[in-house]
Amino acid sequence: MKYRSDIEGLRGLSVLLVVLAHAGVPGLAGGFIGVDVFFVISGYLITGLLVEELRGTGRIDAWRFYARRVRRLLPAFVVMLVVTLAVAAAVMSPTELARHALEAAWAAGWAANLFQVTAETDYFGSARDTGLFLHTWSLGVEEQFYLLWPLLLWLTWRSAGGERALQVLLPVALIVGFGYALHISSVDPLAAYFLPQVRAWQFAAGALAFLYADAKSAPRGALSSALCGAGLLAILAASFSIRSDTVYPGWAALAPTIGAAAVLIGGAQGGGLAARALASRVPSALGRISYGWYLWHWPALAFASVLAAGDLWVRALAVAASLGVAWVVFQTIEDPIRRNRRSDPRTTALLGVLVSLLLIAGSYALHRFTRPPADGDEARVHPIMAQVSMPPIYAAGCDQWYHSAKLTPFKIDVGGDSGKTAVVIGDSAGLQWFPALASVLFEQRWNLVVLTKSACAMVDRSFYYERIRREYTECAQWRDSAVEYIRATAPSVVVVGSSGSYPFDSEAWRDGTADFLRRISAPGRRIAVLGPTPVLPFDALECLMRRSENVPQDLEIDECTVPFAQVAFTQVERALRDAVGEVPGARYLELATLVCPDGRCAAWRRGQLAFRDSQHLNARYAESLAPELGLMLLPTLTHPDAAMP
Repeated sequence: MKYRSDIEGLRGLSVLLVVLAHAGVPGLAGGFIGVDVFFVISGYLITGLLVEELRGTGRIDAWRFYARRVRRLLPAFVVMLVVTLAVAAAVMSPTELARHALEAAWAAGWAANLFQVTAETDYFGSARDTGLFLHTWSLGVEEQFYLLWPLLLWLTWRSAGGERALQVLLPVALIVGFGYALHISSVDPLAAYFLPQVRAWQFAAGALAFLYADAKSAPRGALSSALCGAGLLAILAASFSIRSDTVYPGWAALAPTIGAAAVLIGGAQGGGLAARALASRVPSALGRISYGWYLWHWPALAFASVLAAGDLWVRALAVAASLGVAWVVFQTIEDPIRRNRRSDPRTTALLGVLVSLLLIAGSYALHRFTRPPADGDEARVHPIMAQVSMPPIYAAGCDQWYHSAKLTPFKIDVGGDSGKTAVVIGDSAGLQWFPALASVLFEQRWNLVVLTKSACAMVDRSFYYERIRREYTECAQWRDSAVEYIRATAPSVVVVGSSGSYPFDSEAWRDGTADFLRRISAPGRRIAVLGPTPVLPFDALECLMRRSENVPQDLEIDECTVPFAQVAFTQVERALRDAVGEVPGARYLELATLVCPDGRCAAWRRGQLAFRDSQHLNARYAESLAPELGLMLLPTLTHPDAAMP
């Protein structure tokens, strides 16, 4: 195929958008659509190569095709994976390394996207977006698609009438594929984002763009310039307008996909100013190393967050360093191997399979060697990991996260007066206080009922849940059931707690909380609203285990701390106080400074583990705060009049 510098520039623009979005540049949350543009470009180029071969020979040399894929993708990928795991082994704890090694094994099998869909995603475990190899999901999508695409093209060409058949069937495939993507995006957004069959329409858009750009009826002159310019504007507009909470790939995916196809079609016949801009020195230079930069930028940013979470300059340095590494690898490994076509295609393809298998085996062996031990092998548990304690309510099965909206009350009867019943309701951040609350309530001879749902705000407002990539409808349904339960059982006291990290503005926090409190209030009932506790910009366990092989000996340590002012939910607390002031019988309990005294939040405090991850208190630490919490809660339990704000 004829080399087009404007396509190289489009690659450069795409990778730049992705990198800036991942680096957290304000206003560019939608930069991830650069990956969609890559899919369209890939569909254009790969289909073009295959169609050219069919035109010339009437067949497709599969060995030659897959040998090209091996030379293009595998060398740089191997270097990235091995170096990233080596750095992870040097700077991360064994527990972290085990997690990343398992993900590396899936990535080496070109199946990182399937890992994201099928892997266990425990709510209390590490978040999906902390993986060192998360970004390789797009490579998995692409290679899985190309396992079948050459065969489908050849069968269509041979059995249905050659290129004319493709011109008829590809638009149908595009429309049907997009309709399927819309459907899956509405019922299972997580699968929609990562599975190749949902993204197939974007590759088909690129394939159709090749056929149309190559046809006699392709736009020329001013029309090609207008088409290319409009496509480029559509891509840029999508980058700035699409947000992280946009359902994707749904209708929003049309703009970058059709925009990329328009640039490819218009640029084939000149493309005017837009094509010349893309073909200029900087975009085309970035395009040449776009694959390598894409490979290296994500691990660099991940390591930057380990070294200095939240530091803008460290992220900027990571982006620059990844660009430099990508250029060096391109010059010394990627480009020389890609251009070497002297080896036998069968040998190259089979060697690629062998190298991938070795990477899978090596990564999985590293995972097995470093992963936390199974139950019963306590001798191998890291001493800091052994300090972790969870509230007992989760073992009782009363929380089903997003998998169900079923309400499962957890009741504890201490044998006291049946009229003294307290309901504790909240998400996992609210129920992190269960050990302390139980200690206080049992001492006062109160029966206790727990209603909890992880990641579910006690705010009567809907919200998009990034973890499952859709609106968290189960939360609203569960909350309604919880309100009905409280109304039916009529407890004397209700204790409410939520995280402060939900995506509400101040107005939604205030009004949504007030609405919820009104729904559970009743004459004579007292309500205690627990203030949110800070979220650390790092995982407490992993931070501590990186720095020590044993339990810290000091009662207080300076490492793994963050200034309180940096992580306090000041605006949220103000909104909650205002909401409590609107509801008779409600009282606000400020707990953030109890958890983080002295103006700092620490992973290790009072000679023990304070946080078990980035946002949840360790159960034993929470229980140690029972005396202080009891003093704040006691007026609500013993003096109804004192419960008034």
